[in-house]
Amino acid sequence: MAVLSFWSNSKKETGQTLSIVAMATYMSVEHNYKTLVIDATLYDDTIQRCFWNMDINKDIKKALNRGKLDIAAGTEGLLSAIASNKTTPEIISNYTKVVFKNRLDILLGLQTQSVSEHEKNLRLYIDLIKAANQYYDLVIVDLSKTVERETTHKILQMSDVIMYTMAQNLKQINEYIESRNTVPELSKRNVIPLLGSTNHYCKYNPKNVASFIKNRELAYITYNNTFLEAASEAKVANFFLNTRISKKAMDRNSQFLESVANASQKVIQKFEEIKYGKVQS
Repeated sequence: MAVLSFWSNSKKETGQTLSIVAMATYMSVEHNYKTLVIDATLYDDTIQRCFWNMDINKDIKKALNRGKLDIAAGTEGLLSAIASNKTTPEIISNYTKVVFKNRLDILLGLQTQSVSEHEKNLRLYIDLIKAANQYYDLVIVDLSKTVERETTHKILQMSDVIMYTMAQNLKQINEYIESRNTVPELSKRNVIPLLGSTNHYCKYNPKNVASFIKNRELAYITYNNTFLEAASEAKVANFFLNTRISKKAMDRNSQFLESVANASQKVIQKFEEIKYGKVQS
């Protein structure tokens, strides 16, 4: 019963969506959370490609076999139901794609490439997130970058925890520091900075960045080529089901999973702090 939004004020690549995919899959497997990932970005099929081959005919057959709508129009259909006040928390699952039954659902992004049309539809996401939060243990929102849109502020405001994503370069790190002073939603203590696709041999490694930004809560996701290959081949679910943390220190998959586990634990801990009133939100 919590909302976690991933967002960045940088227009450049931060590893945000793949970090979401990794953490959502891990948490649904290891913590048995009933999780919904909402793709609120503008025309980005990254999440879909991580779990399903982009074969439209197969998608239609699967949708028909489950008695669901064509997923290509699923999100738009759900938003129409919300606009007509005809939705309930349980109905949302009828418009999602299932990764793990009763564990992980994905609500794919809107199909429009128009910024104005996307913004218009995105306003309904406020009610969508509120409804989903009654049905799922965890609602994760993948937000488009920058704060140039009104709905971005509103979704950030309603989020229990915000993960601010950035890459390992000084420009993006400075953008995070500046955003803490200019973006009201980042002035609260429910924000966790996240380094995506981290190279530990880089000058801007997690330890140095945490010291530079003066935030020990910094989380990171270690770069892992095997995970990236799985993401490109629609095999992320299998990757997390078949890969476990090894005791071998040099096991790269183990290092990656440990980073995902640690980042997930920081989120869980922050939720607990908020629940018991230890964080000003």
